[in-house]
Amino acid sequence: MDACELQCFSRETARVFENAIERLYYADSFRVGNATLPQSRVRAKLRLLDYTILQTAEAKLHANLDRPVKNSTAYAMATIFNCVAESESDLMVDPYLNGLRQPPDGRRQPCFYLYSRNSSWTR
Repeated sequence: MDACELQCFSRETARVFENAIERLYYADSFRVGNATLPQSRVRAKLRLLDYTILQTAEAKLHANLDRPVKNSTAYAMATIFNCVAESESDLMVDPYLNGLRQPPDGRRQPCFYLYSRNSSWTR
């Protein structure tokens, strides 16, 4: 949780985040849409959690201006978890970054992977 830098948030926000993160960490599973993720997958996502992701989560929580929330802790948990996942996918769909990834001639480079004996993919 050190990467989260909770001390940089207001005391109230830090408590909300700490509670939500602890519940996510210790839950046997977590339901996302129609999928129930096991504890190991939830914890793997939580390892990616940092201050920037929590800033995004805070902004999204504050952006709720019209929808009443019945369970604020569950809402915070879902928001934090979704922000972790979105932090990865947002990078893949960013138009500016995608433009930087393309070679100058606009053609994509072929990608060849070889399967090595130690069961890892190598280029």
